[in-house]
Amino acid sequence: MSKKKKMKAMPEPDAESGPDAARPTEEPPPARPEGSLPAQQELDELRSRFQRLAADYQNYQKRALRQIEQAGQFAREDLIKSLLAVLDNFEHTLAKGRPSDDPAALLDGVRIVHDHLLNVLAGHGIQRISVQAGEPFDPSRHEAVCQEESDQYPEHAILRELAAGYVMQDRTLRPVKVSVAKAATPSAAEPETDANGGRSPNEEPPPEDENGNLLF
Repeated sequence: MSKKKKMKAMPEPDAESGPDAARPTEEPPPARPEGSLPAQQELDELRSRFQRLAADYQNYQKRALRQIEQAGQFAREDLIKSLLAVLDNFEHTLAKGRPSDDPAALLDGVRIVHDHLLNVLAGHGIQRISVQAGEPFDPSRHEAVCQEESDQYPEHAILRELAAGYVMQDRTLRPVKVSVAKAATPSAAEPETDANGGRSPNEEPPPEDENGNLLF
């Protein structure tokens, strides 16, 4: 007799557990809005816009540099014009002083021109640095040229001004050249002498015999 194998009945697949249900549903790519540019064309547009911005910035830097240079030129022109007026006064003073035999009148004219020059510098924010003897040395405004011994002022204090210095809007244009104090060198002490042959009063005399002769 032949043995018949019993076949198991396979369950019928339903709609939810079928082969198509094992794979997730693929969503279609999002549709590009109407009127939008392709990716490469959009990238080219951004690159072109960036290049225009970079060129505009470079042009702005060039304009700013030109404006700074022009501002400096205008400031120098104003100062030079003011100094030309001082030069005119110098020439007038010299012209009046040639035929004159009065040196005091010539000195007064020079003093007037000097004051005029100081006023011109002050009009441009330039002031002379004031210095007084005994004030502390300030390296930001003073330049020590030499040292002099002094018993009146402490060491490194200013003794006298050697050349004027100037500031412009609290910025040092040229420091004041000054002489500063240093401690006085003590003099060497002289040995004590008296009438006893140059011996000190505390020094014992050499031994003598009865006739006054030295014993050595």
